[in-house]
Amino acid sequence: MHDDLHALIEDMTFGDEAAWRQLAEKALRGADFDEVLVRRTADGIPRGPVFFDAPEKASAASGPRNHHLPWQIRQVFAEADTKDANTAILTDLMGGVSEIGMLIDPDGKWGAAITSADELGAALAGVDLSIAPVHIEPASVADRAALAAKLSDFGADSGGLGLAPDHPDAVPLANDYSGWTVTSVDARCIHESGGSEVQEIAYAAAGFAEIIGQFVEQGGSAASAVAQSEVLFAVDADIHLSICKLRAARVVLGQIARAYDVDADVRMRAITSGRMMTRKDPWTNLIRLSAAGFAGAVGGADVMTILPATQVLGRPDRLARRVARNLHVLLQEESHTGVVSDVAAGSYLHETLTAELARKAWQCFQQIEADGGFSAMVPGSGFVCDIADARCELLDIYAKGTRALIGVSRYAAPDLRDMRFAPGEAPPQSDTRFKPVRLEDACDTGEPA
Repeated sequence: MHDDLHALIEDMTFGDEAAWRQLAEKALRGADFDEVLVRRTADGIPRGPVFFDAPEKASAASGPRNHHLPWQIRQVFAEADTKDANTAILTDLMGGVSEIGMLIDPDGKWGAAITSADELGAALAGVDLSIAPVHIEPASVADRAALAAKLSDFGADSGGLGLAPDHPDAVPLANDYSGWTVTSVDARCIHESGGSEVQEIAYAAAGFAEIIGQFVEQGGSAASAVAQSEVLFAVDADIHLSICKLRAARVVLGQIARAYDVDADVRMRAITSGRMMTRKDPWTNLIRLSAAGFAGAVGGADVMTILPATQVLGRPDRLARRVARNLHVLLQEESHTGVVSDVAAGSYLHETLTAELARKAWQCFQQIEADGGFSAMVPGSGFVCDIADARCELLDIYAKGTRALIGVSRYAAPDLRDMRFAPGEAPPQSDTRFKPVRLEDACDTGEPA
């Protein structure tokens, strides 16, 4: 059979890029090649249609994955009532969730109304914190030191506090809770504000560098900074671009860690995009979430959160939470997406796009550092203004109909069964320097931003 296959291609000729392009232009019958065939990212990076140069190896893979649990399944709980939160937590832990994300809002408008040890204990009643650690979401309004002490009293020896990279308590708390993930760089705020992939990675890099710098300046070690931090990225329905973004981010973050002589994987968490979700037809969100979850899994996320399909409507009910966690189970146990550590390795598209995203993100990160670094991102500063410009450009694309949102601006279904949800507001962004977008709103208004 091997000889037969070779015999089939003996007389075939293989052209170069120029020959292929000539044939393509002939087929286009005068239409512009770049306009018709070449797709580009928001950062201007071409995505094909074809690659001829050997791909640049991005070295984006993390270490070997655990086949039983290739990524941690972190479900976020925002039930205002602590008893409701406890019921949801216990149900989801029995359904496969491995980590608890707590979104805390003392007023109970968009998160769990936890203000005392008793309320925290009620929310976590019956939970073995030694095998199901609690991670405080970055947007939470809470005294992290007090929460850490309470969780320790309840038997937790690990967890996450979700402190911002420049928070003054980060290093002291890291010293007190050595086994915990203390700081979080929530780069999702860039994606949710309309920023590009390069800008999201650059923001993450600036925050990560800020954390390491804080640790070293205050007498800690760079290794501890890396071990006690996690970096959050959004993944959306653009599967290939999301995969490459995560791979490029691992390259950039790894380069920063190695600059401090730390040869360790950076803990990366993928969370499905909020800006892509719709209120009009929340059932289509299930398709978007499935695509985004697949991208996070293949992209190599260490931790993943798949938001409920009713995230933009209010608090999820039992069905929405169940579907969200079951998507993880489908990806892990039926699709086996965690068996290979870097599925995209060797692909011309993914390797080329990963390398270009990493290269441009590094340049953007260097500019942020030149402007004063993460803590210097104030209103009116260069990077903040760049994100505002990107926000306007993205909204214009959807407002003008250049890009469609399925179920809203195209293929809208008028008669849909309602998707149930509980009352609640959308949580704020963890970094309020950036204003979030909603693509659905741009499609509805039809007016450029």
